[in-house]
Amino acid sequence: MGNTVHPMHSSFVNADLVECFLRFLPDFQCLASIILTSKAIYNVFQQHPRSVVRSVAYNLIGPALPQALRFVRCKNAQLYYKPVGELLGEDDIQKNPVLSSEDITSLVGIFTSIQELESLFSWRMKDRRFKTSQLSLAESTRFQKAMYRMSLFSAVYGCNAHESAIGSDSDQEEIDSALEEAKTLRKGFFGSLSTPELRDIQSLETFLRGVITRDYGVCFATIPPETYSLESSFVLYCAPWHHVIDVYKRGLDCITEWDSDITEEILFYDDFIIEPLTSVLVDRTEQPLLPVTQKQPIIDEIVGEHDRCSQCQSDTVKCLDLWGPSNWGYLWGTPPLHSIVQLLKGHVGANLADRAHFLALLCETPAEELVGGLFDYKTPAYSTWNKADWLCPQCLEKFVRDHLHIWYLGQKVKRGDVIPNNCWYGYNCRTQTHRLAHAQKLNHWCEPTRGDAPPTNV
Repeated sequence: MGNTVHPMHSSFVNADLVECFLRFLPDFQCLASIILTSKAIYNVFQQHPRSVVRSVAYNLIGPALPQALRFVRCKNAQLYYKPVGELLGEDDIQKNPVLSSEDITSLVGIFTSIQELESLFSWRMKDRRFKTSQLSLAESTRFQKAMYRMSLFSAVYGCNAHESAIGSDSDQEEIDSALEEAKTLRKGFFGSLSTPELRDIQSLETFLRGVITRDYGVCFATIPPETYSLESSFVLYCAPWHHVIDVYKRGLDCITEWDSDITEEILFYDDFIIEPLTSVLVDRTEQPLLPVTQKQPIIDEIVGEHDRCSQCQSDTVKCLDLWGPSNWGYLWGTPPLHSIVQLLKGHVGANLADRAHFLALLCETPAEELVGGLFDYKTPAYSTWNKADWLCPQCLEKFVRDHLHIWYLGQKVKRGDVIPNNCWYGYNCRTQTHRLAHAQKLNHWCEPTRGDAPPTNV
């Protein structure tokens, strides 16, 4: 009586300890591996499958499990274009605590993408020194809840919902009616959330747009301050939990569903998230956007908040916009070739003999390798600049501009190219842009020794 420990047919374990051990496993892969190692352990699992699975799910997802489970269940049930009151609630985990195999598969499937996004968010918005998440438990929970809520919104009112509501033969009246209904449903969804929850989603939406628009920044070292674009709206309209990661790694070309010519669909995804969310905030007499001087959502503390550029010491550049070895990799995934070529001095970016190879080299060289490599060719004017410096966008751009052509010449030497004599006019030579023979005969990746180049014959 009173002894709840049940012995197993084993010399070193008992059922209660095994159950406790199983409930503390970090993920389902570990669970599957462990229960297959012993029939006795498998039998313990079979006695408590629901509680063990639910515990492992919590260990995997964390405090955002109710939001994650709501998302995957609504998505799997294809609850498209439903009023928020007809969707499963965040309390569904209490009402239906048994996790199905479909629930588990879906949770595992989305977990990796959410973790990657959290690490990216932490790297860009909290601690630029580390690529892995440095968020506190509270910050991580806010981020993940906002991410799962945004993903649910996209799943229920986004691209898939549009395809289910609008047929290829729908007339304009039907399209207009569907658009008005969509706006009402979207606003209703955000109306069910508290203002702090909306602020978290708003902050996350701005961050995700920044990740997307970085792919076509005008200056490679500057994350565009205005992150709106039809492309970014469309990515969030489709599936932010994995499309944003895809764009980060492979560029916008990986979004094969994108078609800017479908005019009527643009009406459905333009400002897909921010318009209804802001409308709810305004109805509550809240500011549409928090002032930058006010504490921002999700993040409680920014590491190095008061850091300044190592060179110019500007107090107008925020610490998260400083660039060093640990975050050069964020500058681009697929190089914005146009903006980088613009940094080349003179006319050498249009050199007929080398342009194709230069662009190919950019495409195959990661940002951190290229920027770090520039320091190997540092000129005397930059003797006090160090690779470990934190540089503002303006200083970094200046450094790249003054060394990019030297770096490329170094890559040609490493390739085994025989470097010809220097052209007198160096990178300023105009003839290199329209006479292939001249571009091939002389080296133009060098400083000019004469004034601006007039047209010449080879």
